[in-house]
Amino acid sequence: MNQKPENDRASVDETISRRTGVGPSSLVSGWQSFLAKLLEQMAPYLQPGKIITFQHLFDPEIQRFEEIVSTIHISEDICGVYLPPSVRNQLLYTNQGKDIPAEETEPGDDGVILFTRPLSYAIIVNVLLAHLPCTPAVDVYDRGALLAGYVYDSIEDCLSSVEKIIQTHLN
Repeated sequence: MNQKPENDRASVDETISRRTGVGPSSLVSGWQSFLAKLLEQMAPYLQPGKIITFQHLFDPEIQRFEEIVSTIHISEDICGVYLPPSVRNQLLYTNQGKDIPAEETEPGDDGVILFTRPLSYAIIVNVLLAHLPCTPAVDVYDRGALLAGYVYDSIEDCLSSVEKIIQTHLN
């Protein structure tokens, strides 16, 4: 990971604090609740020590999933699920009776990876594999509060740091 200058880190901390405050917030707790419900639906398929995904993926999503699995190794007390853009768009739009917006047909990211302990969603590690102009990032949610946020220059830098973040926050 390329380290950001200290003043950039301070501005990121300040931005997060302005948006979510310190401690639990309704914004963060609502998002964590949404992710927890998604993980509850996936619970029958989650496998300790493995990162899973969906059966029907597009070729670029398959390639990204293979890269994720070869890069991130998790312990037997952690579960992971890769949500590729095609699945996420279905969850966010078509299941709510909406059409997928035109700008979402070309994804601005390579999806999301969620990590948690089996059957416990008190702490969720949320990895966003964003393309420029957005930023790849990892957020760690703990009981409705943003516990930590990490920002990266590239998806590859982000993926190479995820294992350590999981060890820090979930082990």
